[in-house]
Amino acid sequence: YDDDGNTNKLSLTPTPTLNHNEYDMAEEQSEETKADARQFMADLVSSDPHSDDFKGGDGIDMAAWRTTYAAATSNKDTPLSLTEKFWSMYDPGESSIWTMVYDEADSNEDLDETIAITTEFMKQTESIKDHCFGIMHTLENLQTEGLWFFNGPDPERLFGVNEDSSWFTWSQLGPEANDYVKKAVVEFMVPTDGKFKGKLIKDTQVLG
Repeated sequence: YDDDGNTNKLSLTPTPTLNHNEYDMAEEQSEETKADARQFMADLVSSDPHSDDFKGGDGIDMAAWRTTYAAATSNKDTPLSLTEKFWSMYDPGESSIWTMVYDEADSNEDLDETIAITTEFMKQTESIKDHCFGIMHTLENLQTEGLWFFNGPDPERLFGVNEDSSWFTWSQLGPEANDYVKKAVVEFMVPTDGKFKGKLIKDTQVLG
């Protein structure tokens, strides 16, 4: 675990492990470069030893969870009620929880264009919605952060279908559902006063 309770972090930000410069990523990223980045991330995830407690299985019924989430949010359920429903479905031996942060937020200048990034991200992920569920918030400072649930130990399948996944840093929460993890999930799923980490949420996209 790191200081935030994360067990794994996958990044294409300028770090010793993964670096945009390693792929010559400029403002106009070529398709070949994106493919190389996605393959690098997939290979890294595949080579990382998963917990012996991860047993596989069917995982979360994502269609049922999306229905539960939509009903709960439209009815303004309390954070406790919604998250209790999620934790009753979550099994760290079958599923995993990940956060994502957009690496190029400093380059964002327009709210509509920033929202379009999340809209396109969700569109590219639609083909595997039975395998995952995601929430992406666009904040007032034009940063984008998201929370994802995957059936499986990692986001590898998403990396394979969504070329824009290489623009985000991915960090695993848990797998144990400790107090830190539960608090982080609540903050994403049921923001307080329309804010996330103290920043006003300007738009939210949900994979559905």
